[in-house]
Amino acid sequence: MKICHLIYDDVKNPWLGGGGALRAREIYRRLAGRHQVTVVTGHFPGAAREEVADGVRFLRVGSDASYARSRLSYCCQALACLRRQEWEVWVHEFSAFAPLWPEARLRRRGLLFFYHFVGAHALVKHPLVGGVAWAAEALTLRRYANIVTISPSVQEEVRHRLGERQVQIDCVYTGVDARYFGLEPEEEPYLLYFGRMDVHTKGLDTLIAAYAQVAPQYPQVQLKVAGRGTPEAVAQVRRLISQAGVEGRVELLGAVDEAQKCELLRQALFACMPSRYEGWGIAAAEAQASCKAVLGTRVSGLRDAVREGETGLLVEAGQPGALAQGMRQLLDQPELRQRLGKEGRVWAGRFDWEQIARDQEEVYLRAAAANRREDN
Repeated sequence: MKICHLIYDDVKNPWLGGGGALRAREIYRRLAGRHQVTVVTGHFPGAAREEVADGVRFLRVGSDASYARSRLSYCCQALACLRRQEWEVWVHEFSAFAPLWPEARLRRRGLLFFYHFVGAHALVKHPLVGGVAWAAEALTLRRYANIVTISPSVQEEVRHRLGERQVQIDCVYTGVDARYFGLEPEEEPYLLYFGRMDVHTKGLDTLIAAYAQVAPQYPQVQLKVAGRGTPEAVAQVRRLISQAGVEGRVELLGAVDEAQKCELLRQALFACMPSRYEGWGIAAAEAQASCKAVLGTRVSGLRDAVREGETGLLVEAGQPGALAQGMRQLLDQPELRQRLGKEGRVWAGRFDWEQIARDQEEVYLRAAAANRREDN
């Protein structure tokens, strides 16, 4: 089978490098031995226009001059690149801030990967273009007959919004790398955030405000923040730390390699994931696989990745006081956080990349067969 997948992001993209890109890499390196896979992404500094990695062909379109120009030019060129390829099924991995507008025939032959709802958050993140992103989300969702999500809560929300429309909506989870299950957990006095430096989406403003509330009570406990982000995002986080009066207590680590990431997870007291919206929460699953409790938010996707009261604690998004109370609970009750961590490792063991790749393959095979029937 020939598969062509359009996704703006890439694991090497210095401006983004998010969970969707990681998921695509993990899935396709497992399918490449059985199928011909082409992934079309946006261009970024230092990237080759074309390369083969783990048997997967990557094509990068657009400009690498800036993040904004990279996204905009990807929107303009990705579909043209798709039309030049040979494929039996194609995948539109939707991004509200890099929307694509394929014609009806392409939509009928494609799959829409829909990770999460951005909605009004788009206006908060980018006031000038947020309305366009919000509208693109609503319009795109109603134009495909085959949709794939990565969590049951998002799948159910898609069903609810589409009402009586006859649409195939599949759910295929995201996996966890086996390396995390081999980590021997210890505890050093720090809380860990690992993820993209996106203040609004990932709730970093909530995290820093909550930590500022508990920091005086726990003078030995630091907050470590790891993950890549644009210079503007990092500067914004630094301002939040300064405004909260916790300089010297919060360590910004930036991008870290896999060995550093494993050590950070292995030694953290627990992981914090205060997102305002998520499709799933790879970072939460990785923390649980590392035998660490997760303090997260009760949002779609994340409430599927974390079993509330069993593998972690969930609070309302955007509420520093509630997040601070969760921090106190886990800091004051070591037996609770260790129990949650142990249960989390068992839970995360269900998300095996090999099985997930096979599940996604089945969705593709079904779609490709439908396309062949249409051709005949």
